[in-house]
Amino acid sequence: MKKLFLLLVAAMTIVGCATSEERAARQAEHMEKVKAAVDGQQYKINMREMIPLRSSSIHLSGMNYLKVNGNEVSTDLPYLGRDDVPHFKTRGELKFDSRILIRTQMEGYNLTLIPKEKAGLITFSARNGSENCNFNIRIYSDGQVKVILRPEKRDEVAYEGYIEPSK
Repeated sequence: MKKLFLLLVAAMTIVGCATSEERAARQAEHMEKVKAAVDGQQYKINMREMIPLRSSSIHLSGMNYLKVNGNEVSTDLPYLGRDDVPHFKTRGELKFDSRILIRTQMEGYNLTLIPKEKAGLITFSARNGSENCNFNIRIYSDGQVKVILRPEKRDEVAYEGYIEPSK
């Protein structure tokens, strides 16, 4: 009985090692694809969580994304914050609950590697109608992403998600 138990533990250890090695190889292969996609500006970031400036984090479901295709950026993201443009019937601040829909050219695309954090930082801006939006995208080595979006006339909002190469 004791020998059978030891044999079972040894078999599970061997299977567990092979599985973790395979998982690490798959993750390394995926990150090489992501690195190539970021270098070629062909990627999509799927958002799982929104963190408004004046509220607690909100779990997202559905299609909430930021997509970079060459020199073009497109977004379909929820927004919860304040609009700081003075309005005729209000005193300036207006609670704003809507979506950020952008489909335009990027300006000032810059990729910086941060070896200490095992991350990359992408910054650029895009004009959405009359409003300029600044993007700050931090991509970690495990594929997790944090996006900080700073609209010119509204509160900033952060998103968390994961990156994948565009198809």
